[in-house]
Amino acid sequence: MIEENGTIIELKGKATAVVMCRKSSLCEHCATSGSCMLGDDGHTRLIEVKNDLGANVGDHVRIATTTRSFLQSSFLLYIVPLIALVIGALVGKAVGEKLDLGLDPNLLSAIFGVFFMSGSFVILRVGSNVLSKETYMPKIVAILRDE
Repeated sequence: MIEENGTIIELKGKATAVVMCRKSSLCEHCATSGSCMLGDDGHTRLIEVKNDLGANVGDHVRIATTTRSFLQSSFLLYIVPLIALVIGALVGKAVGEKLDLGLDPNLLSAIFGVFFMSGSFVILRVGSNVLSKETYMPKIVAILRDE
């Protein structure tokens, strides 16, 4: 289980909250640290979470996500496009060698690879609307007492 502590800064309906967490040491080694939703000061992150405990704005909370859902979402975001890139490159190379299109098979391989990878991002984007958002969303597991 992956856990973080933070403060609720916004409620989105009864079951969803936006939590502001400080960047942890894990953020320094993350490949996507520059693209995650950062707060205004650059030292915080904003995370949308399930609020099953009924926490309110200003409450200090502990949020968690399962390792399984973290790994599944990472696989979808990183590995699937990589696989599509390789398949596209292989298809482009095969097409370039089989058909005489007047293009270098290596160039066609690169074009097909980029096309397949871009297509995988589009499919993932459209497909993510079909998936239940709550399946991959972290949740509040505890409301912490102020000390």
